[in-house]
Amino acid sequence: MTIIIKNTPDLILETFDYLNTPVFIVDSGLDKIVALNASVSFIFQYSAVDILDHDIRELIISCAVSRDLNDEHTPEYGPISNVLDEKYYGNILEAVCRKKNGDLFSANVSIIPCSTDNQRLVVIQDISTQKKIQQKACQRTKELSIFTSFAKILTSHKNSDAIMQETISMLLSIMGADSGWIYLMDDKAGNLHLKAYQGFNPHFIENVRTLNVGECFNGKVFASGRPLLVKKSSEDPRVIYRDNNMVSMISVPISSRGEVLGVLGISSQEASYFTSMDIQLLSPIGSQLGVAIENTRLIAELRSKMEQIELISELSGIINSSLSIGTIFRMMVSEIRKIIAYDRASLLLYNETENNLLIFALDTNMNTVLKKGIKAPIDNTSAGWVIKNNKPWINYDLEKSVFSQDKKLLREGILSTISIPLSHDRMLGVFNLDSTEVSKYSEHDLRILLPIAKHISIALENALLFDEISRDKKEWEKTFDAITDMVWTEDGKQRILRANQALLIKTGLSSMEVAGKYCRELLCKIGINSKDCLCSDTVAYKRPSFRELKGTGGNIFHFWAYPLIDEEGRLYAIVHYLKDVTAQKRLEQQLIRADKLASLGTLVAGIAHEINNPLGIIAGYSEALLERSKEKTLLDNRQFEDFPEYLDTIHKEIFRCKGILKSLLDFARSSGGTFREIDINELIKEVILLVNNKAIKLNHTIDLQLNRDLPKICADPGKLRQLFMNIIINSIYFTPEGGGIFLVTEMDSNSQDGDMIKVSVSDTGSGIPEEIIDKVFDPFFTTKPPGDGTGLGLAICHKIIEEHHGTIDVENEKDKGIKFIIRIPARAQDDTSSCS
Repeated sequence: MTIIIKNTPDLILETFDYLNTPVFIVDSGLDKIVALNASVSFIFQYSAVDILDHDIRELIISCAVSRDLNDEHTPEYGPISNVLDEKYYGNILEAVCRKKNGDLFSANVSIIPCSTDNQRLVVIQDISTQKKIQQKACQRTKELSIFTSFAKILTSHKNSDAIMQETISMLLSIMGADSGWIYLMDDKAGNLHLKAYQGFNPHFIENVRTLNVGECFNGKVFASGRPLLVKKSSEDPRVIYRDNNMVSMISVPISSRGEVLGVLGISSQEASYFTSMDIQLLSPIGSQLGVAIENTRLIAELRSKMEQIELISELSGIINSSLSIGTIFRMMVSEIRKIIAYDRASLLLYNETENNLLIFALDTNMNTVLKKGIKAPIDNTSAGWVIKNNKPWINYDLEKSVFSQDKKLLREGILSTISIPLSHDRMLGVFNLDSTEVSKYSEHDLRILLPIAKHISIALENALLFDEISRDKKEWEKTFDAITDMVWTEDGKQRILRANQALLIKTGLSSMEVAGKYCRELLCKIGINSKDCLCSDTVAYKRPSFRELKGTGGNIFHFWAYPLIDEEGRLYAIVHYLKDVTAQKRLEQQLIRADKLASLGTLVAGIAHEINNPLGIIAGYSEALLERSKEKTLLDNRQFEDFPEYLDTIHKEIFRCKGILKSLLDFARSSGGTFREIDINELIKEVILLVNNKAIKLNHTIDLQLNRDLPKICADPGKLRQLFMNIIINSIYFTPEGGGIFLVTEMDSNSQDGDMIKVSVSDTGSGIPEEIIDKVFDPFFTTKPPGDGTGLGLAICHKIIEEHHGTIDVENEKDKGIKFIIRIPARAQDDTSSCS
């Protein structure tokens, strides 16, 4: 198209002014501006006088043929003189224009030849806004494509290496980059390691596999935690290592929950290829990638924890299956081998008297002189160091061991060891795993073995206790036979079950012959004739009875009958004791009853079994959960914020359990507990946390009415926790489902013993019959079914209150169940430990 402008230039310029379109008339020979409309002055901020006769290239500084608006690549620009050729007439050219103040803007330029005067019409259309919209659209399209592809990568892989490699490939593909990389921080080495890359020269990789923090471009991104953009690497001093693909670069931190884990970067062979918008695009990718990497780590740790939990659960069953430490050891090392490999496993018992270690159990296929039964010294051995310090020890290389006696293992081919102390109220021994490989064991193995060691300690303690009880039983049998007076037991039908040697000698019968005979037959052989049943009162009233008997030869005997009652109150046997007191009638001696010792041993064994098993389970799980609760990802979870407190409470309660086995002794003498200043309201809240789960299962409600103005008291917190735990659990047990337990704390200033803190615990149960309410604090008295209680709970509570110089009372509430009233001095007593 050619425009005729002779004698009508003003008309044409005004016409374009109506269209708000800047127009120049340019001399085709000299490219000088010969005319312009008002719109030019408005956009370029020049007056007509300022730019007339000026070169058009002062305003249009570069020009290129316009491309498709959807084309994401930027066209190459050049001087406008390159496109003023006639072949471009009528085309729309894309140009960069400069205003008077120096600002640049994008415009479409159309060059229209004129039919006369050898002039050209240059039409300008500002497309800055359109270009910005176009760039944003392209950027949004790129973002959507990247985020969609990245989401697919995250959901399709559970392995962090695969996620990182596919992320690099995806970014290079979508963003048109030439190379990419991911560095992750190695906490142990303290530097960055190249974990994924693409487009690198093989020789270049060897130079950049590891980077120090703060070193070169990527190290600075990690150190600062901020993204960096390099437009031309050869001119940027931060870029130390680069190859031909790395002219322009962009790198962003990989982070998770505020912690920088590594660096993500891409590069191009073109200078100034990346912009700040690319930083905005890659930054969230770095954050999400950090979360994904952290999650894969957590999943791996979780799987490891699950394996440990399964192992601990399996070991718990093993411990309950036998009281033979040798059998338990063989079963346990078989399970441990599934997770931790070893060439030799051993259990060494500590002999405190001789101050040495005994190899009690061994599992190995190696030829060894250090066999079961061999004693090892404490000094100059790693196992001895473990005993002295009650801490684990890892020998990474026995060639470098500081313990000279460990060289015996080295001579047998052992190169690394791990030793775990076994203790339960006292040092018991050491559990060892040995390997023929250097640095076989690590801190990770230690974290697995420590909770296992607790179970081994419990099993060992139980086995040693069982051996002790077995020895007591043998001693009882020897004592039974060593008694010079006649003792025998008979069943409920008065048939002999067992007789001691004194009776056998007196009657001339063997132990086989005496079994099954009736009591009167034995008495006849001794010279005692009695038509009546000597133990009729014992059988009728289930109580001991005594008689003085005269023999046919004039001898005088004292005869005792003692009933043996089972847990259901049934008489199942009677112990008879016959003593010839002819020469010493008035001399009454009370022999130590061997069966009493055996009964007490059985009771202690039962308590130990009931407490040690849950203690071991709690110890193992609390140790694993406490370790997990320190992880930042869990602490950031609001739903988890109460869990560390719960776990810490569980952990504290484990140590309280150590004193339970001494509860029977506490009835005979006071056990000097640790008294300190405590807030009784807070202590009650801690106890409620422990029992609340049990109450919820039974649909119970626990109502607390705690007086906040109560003074602190001087008390043993462990004993008071046990006190309230026993009472509240007792209320939960005897309260029907859906009932309520109510706790009230208040001052009792009217007490005769001075200012006292009063704690009331009541429930909506059925109460206690009046005829037995005075017996509830008696030792071994219980209304629970056999197997559900020992009758010591409330008796222990009474003892604890006595130690605190307080009182405890119980009463039935009308239509509301039972109510316990506890009073504790509001001030420290003179005879208690001082409180600071």
